[in-house]
Amino acid sequence: MAFARLQPIPRAGLPQDIAHAAVFLASDEATFINGHDLVIDGGLSSGRLWSEPQATWMQMRQDLAGA
Repeated sequence: MAFARLQPIPRAGLPQDIAHAAVFLASDEATFINGHDLVIDGGLSSGRLWSEPQATWMQMRQDLAGA
C-alpha cells in the first residue's frame, strides 16, 4: 500500500486501531475527556510527508495511478 510506506507507522490501519480508541473513550479511564478530535491515522497528518524526498512522491503517484 502506497500510503502505508509514507506514514511514521509504516502499515495500513486496521479496524482494531479504531476499536481500541473507541473502547478507551468509552472506558472509565476517559471520564475527564470531552470535545476532542482523536485522529487515528498512523501519524500521517503529523507533517512528516513534507520532508519526504521527491522520489517518494513520484513512487506514490505511480502506485496510485496503477491502483
